[in-house]
Amino acid sequence: MGKDDRKDEKKKGWKKDEHHEGVVDLSARIGARRPEPTPATPPPTPAEPPPPQTRHDAPIPSEPRPRLLPPREDRQQRDLIQKALIEEDEKTQPIPSPRTPPGPGEIDLVVTPLPTPDDWHRFELALRRVRGVGQLRTEYYRHGVLKVRVSYQGTERLATLLRAGVPGYRVRVIGEDRATLQVLVTSDPDERRPG
Repeated sequence: MGKDDRKDEKKKGWKKDEHHEGVVDLSARIGARRPEPTPATPPPTPAEPPPPQTRHDAPIPSEPRPRLLPPREDRQQRDLIQKALIEEDEKTQPIPSPRTPPGPGEIDLVVTPLPTPDDWHRFELALRRVRGVGQLRTEYYRHGVLKVRVSYQGTERLATLLRAGVPGYRVRVIGEDRATLQVLVTSDPDERRPG
């Protein structure tokens, strides 16, 4: 506080402690109704005691014994289901599969990567030019993998001929068994260039 404030307080006769006499209810002076006294809130009810702690070393309660016979409705339902399953088994016959193992003089050739159908078509055309390769039958082409059934007549193994060269491609054999040959191919840019 500055010196001037103290002088004003002395002139008016105020004291520091007189400012805070208490809360004054001004609503009575304005003419408003006095609020009705609210009844005291009842004391809170005591909380329920916590449940007793479960013991983990106690014996495990056993489950009730199963009934020897299920209820009548369940037996009837079970019998209907079993009857339907038996009838279904009698009706179904194995679905004939179009895939058959390669016959004599045939081999399955699995080729990857051939990212586009154009690459697939070019590879098939180049494969037809290999000595001893006859008919080609496409089994499937998915996600850059081509499976072709090749009829082959020759004295050498087909893997050896493919390693020697498919026009326009370099071939690397990655797997071979009696009926299947798996190869990786990369195009040879010199062979495929026109002119």
